[in-house]
Amino acid sequence: MELKIIENINDTEWDTLISQFETKSLFHQFAWLNFLQKTQKAKIIKFQIYDDDKIIGYFVGMLEQRGPFKIFSSPRPGCNTEYLGPIINKNFEQQKFLKSLEKWCRLNKIDLLEISNPYLNNEIMEKNKFKCRQGLTYIVNLSRDINKMWLNLDKKSCRYAIHKAEKNGLTVEDTSDPQIIDKYYEQLKEIFGKQKLAPTYPRERVATLFHLLKDKRLLYSLWVKYENKIIATGLFPHDSQVVYFWGGASWLRYQHLCPNDLLHWTLIKIATEDGLKYYDMGGAGSFKPKFGGVAAVTYHWYKSYNFIAGLARILYQYNFKTIQKIKGLKYGK
Repeated sequence: MELKIIENINDTEWDTLISQFETKSLFHQFAWLNFLQKTQKAKIIKFQIYDDDKIIGYFVGMLEQRGPFKIFSSPRPGCNTEYLGPIINKNFEQQKFLKSLEKWCRLNKIDLLEISNPYLNNEIMEKNKFKCRQGLTYIVNLSRDINKMWLNLDKKSCRYAIHKAEKNGLTVEDTSDPQIIDKYYEQLKEIFGKQKLAPTYPRERVATLFHLLKDKRLLYSLWVKYENKIIATGLFPHDSQVVYFWGGASWLRYQHLCPNDLLHWTLIKIATEDGLKYYDMGGAGSFKPKFGGVAAVTYHWYKSYNFIAGLARILYQYNFKTIQKIKGLKYGK
């Protein structure tokens, strides 16, 4: 098996090539890779995966220089991307792929490799000495039966809250108004400021997401209104199968009206009407189980080819949290 870099391919060609493979997701599509290219200090590299002179899949990753270290990730933590990894069919020979990938990393003097894809086999990754950072998400099955999904919601903490929001006159819209960018980010700063933290990404990243995905019909951008005021917002990128919770926020002074419960329930209904099959809520937030999803463990694998690079990875994560707290002092006043 061999990895060959693809040069000069346009968005339509790329999306057509990957569409035939089972593990293809929104995050592999050209629009999302363009989002990463514009918001990360990294070069996006696309590969063909060859075996016996046949193309059996594709692979995409981010190459970046951090200080003295070369990092190749698919994806890197902190880039607001759930998964990347190989674009393949499920009868894929993962051991041969890892051998080819690591060969490429060594030839290119990569210090740290990171990869996350729900189809990677844990035993094979551990056998190849990859370390793992586990996470948790909740996957809501979007049944065509809205009444069934309603009954899957927690009766006390979710259905009651949605009824309360509707009784109080709250409404939800999927908007194309770019005003949602600033509304979302101001609300996000208040949420983080309550914990004396700064948001983990800048406003410009939100704007890039909106402008690159909304016109391509790859983003639900919802806001909740109360007495003609925008009191909550949510951004939900999606492909034809899965919608993802990218971010949500609301003004603290209106949270007693339960706008967030109504926001997610409306998203579930819209996605179902559009024929999507799953809602990946992306993370282990305490409010997420009440929407009827099934808990699923996520795996982010990494391997250092340089002891100091492995240590630097740990120190970077610690320093990031420290800097976030320092920046957050102005929001927490």
